[in-house]
Amino acid sequence: MISFSLSLSQFVCVRLAFIALVFSFFVKNVNRSTLFGRAWDIAFYLLVLTIGLSYSEDRILGLSVLETNFSFFALPIIFSKVEDFDKEKLYQIFYTFALGVLVASLMSLINAFLKFSQNHDVHVFFFYQLTDLIDFQPTYFGYYIIFSILFGLYLLYFDEPEIGSRWLLSLSLLFLFLMLMLTGGLTLFMSILFVLSFFLLKFFVEEKSPARKLGFVIAVLMLAGMFLFSSIYKKMDNQYSKITDYWERMALWESAIKANPNVLLGVGTGDYKKELNQFYTSHQMQTYANESYNSHNQFIQILFSNGAIGLLSVLFLLGRPLYLSVINQNVLGALTFFPFLIYGMTEVFLGRFQGVVFFALLHQIFMTFYTNTSSTAKSL
Repeated sequence: MISFSLSLSQFVCVRLAFIALVFSFFVKNVNRSTLFGRAWDIAFYLLVLTIGLSYSEDRILGLSVLETNFSFFALPIIFSKVEDFDKEKLYQIFYTFALGVLVASLMSLINAFLKFSQNHDVHVFFFYQLTDLIDFQPTYFGYYIIFSILFGLYLLYFDEPEIGSRWLLSLSLLFLFLMLMLTGGLTLFMSILFVLSFFLLKFFVEEKSPARKLGFVIAVLMLAGMFLFSSIYKKMDNQYSKITDYWERMALWESAIKANPNVLLGVGTGDYKKELNQFYTSHQMQTYANESYNSHNQFIQILFSNGAIGLLSVLFLLGRPLYLSVINQNVLGALTFFPFLIYGMTEVFLGRFQGVVFFALLHQIFMTFYTNTSSTAKSL
């Protein structure tokens, strides 16, 4: 239920996670892998944030950062109660998650049509106005959609679904791609391009089954759609910046780097906002200060707030499941975590609950699968 509610309601998802955590304390650990073995990188990351709180002046904001990262604490404990976490259980969670994304997307699109019928404003179909019903930052919702598309294409290429399921899956993928384009997530284009490129190249080097041919056609249609929507956005001139997430981020990256007084420790878990806003103000970037922008780069942001130690913790957090996916020849795992390197270049994906819980859920799903000694096959 946590994975289903994730796209629909942050309010519900948080409470379900808390309830599951409470109940998990009354359930015996049945997972054969150790909690530390699956989550030592998470423990290191949370320790860095906690230490960063100790030298922060703004303890309230620092505590809110720790609260945002609650999923990193709760999910490893919850997953420690899952016995024999195998491919079937992994697929069940992903199916449930993708269903939640489909429902949230359908609700958002219907709501957009209803608003358009009242005000005839085309902007209701794009970016913030598109996802305001589910109270979701559209770029983060784009992350969810990309993963759902990835999982669907993976099923077509590797699981050979029956013909009825195949066509239902194909229609769902095309609908999700349309929603991805409407989110205005131009900074997500590189991530979906990486996913599509993998499946297009794979089609030419392996046996061409009917399901893979269908997946290839869908990938080609998506690739063409990307260029079509990109050209449409560029032609909208003065409306362009209003309906997409594209804008120049270089100034923010440079500001966070130059404002960092301590490369080793950073400014502190709770002081990043105050210190960065002061830098904006003193360098005539008042618009950024008024909006209280972060650096819009996960790696620069953690370097600014928690220094080189913090950056190391995030690299462990992201690099460990990616490394294990590669050495276990787990295509789905590698394709899941590699896009986070791209996300991290344009967004602070661990800066919102929506990003934290998504990454924490994927992290624990794959880490539990890899470290569970009862799993006989590590590759999917």
